[in-house]
Amino acid sequence: MKRTINKKALKYILNGLTIVVGTFLMGFAFNVLLDANKISPAGFAGLCSIVSNLIEANLGVAIPASVFYLAINAVLFFLSLKTMGLNFAINSAIGILSYSVFMEVCTFDIGLDPTNPDLLLCAIFGGLIMGIGLGLVFRGKGSTGGSDMLANLLTKKFKFITVGNLVLVVDIVVLVLSYIAYGNLQFTLYSLVAIFIMTKVCDMIVSGVQGVRAYYIISHNHEKISKELMEQMHRGVTAFNAQGMHSGNKIKMLMILVTNSQAVKLRQIVGELDPSAFVYSTSVSEAMGNGFLPLTKTKKIAKKKIKNIKENANNIKLEINNKNIEINSEIMQENTTENITNNLQE
Repeated sequence: MKRTINKKALKYILNGLTIVVGTFLMGFAFNVLLDANKISPAGFAGLCSIVSNLIEANLGVAIPASVFYLAINAVLFFLSLKTMGLNFAINSAIGILSYSVFMEVCTFDIGLDPTNPDLLLCAIFGGLIMGIGLGLVFRGKGSTGGSDMLANLLTKKFKFITVGNLVLVVDIVVLVLSYIAYGNLQFTLYSLVAIFIMTKVCDMIVSGVQGVRAYYIISHNHEKISKELMEQMHRGVTAFNAQGMHSGNKIKMLMILVTNSQAVKLRQIVGELDPSAFVYSTSVSEAMGNGFLPLTKTKKIAKKKIKNIKENANNIKLEINNKNIEINSEIMQENTTENITNNLQE
């Protein structure tokens, strides 16, 4: 029991540290590389950055972007609290608070020329570091608030709104406001570069560097090809019945999922066994199960179902036993009554 508690506690601590490291990187990228050079990052942080710069330029009042970010997300957090689980709520609170702090305190001098900075390098590396940081936050099962929390609130009333659509709308608004605020298309284009790199890098961190592809192979030598693929690549192969509509010939089509690093080996095996084979592939956004991402949640659900089935079976057994006892007691009573009646008659 103690070991289980310690493992859970360690897991929560590691998730919390991962989130804090991620938000530190995001704060560094935001303050040092992006916001300082009028390059707006994606999401609510970009909106807050633009609003802060506009207020300072027009009203002469310097309100840090971190203050706006914390205030907006605090409201969204409390409004979304009912829909969030306890663990996610705690991790999200850590993410929002730490990111707001690091947006303010990460003011390091890394030797950039403030009078003539290389904006392209700032956009590239700012997006790269921001993407790594956000990916770590997601890996730590946390959130930095913003679009996803707003989407959770809006989807209750407006079913057509999704997180993806809302993030896209927010990013478009950021780019448009960036052009309006700074009056320079150059800053807007650099913001677009930073947002694109951040999104791609974040996906890589969350999903893993090695992507997965599904390969479909049509060959008369399908048995030998499937055997070699399973033996050499240690991947499962599925065969489908297929038919060429032009020739009318029936044939087997093989399907196999491999990582990008295994694709070359697959093409080599198929090419050696059947140079005339027809092969095509598609990108797989997510693969779970044996050899890929673990189905931990599914396993837990399956275990719960098995446990419930066993409990129900035990309850049924108890009910049957109770009924048998009742029946036996009734029979005994009837026998006793008959015996007494017989004795009286005699």
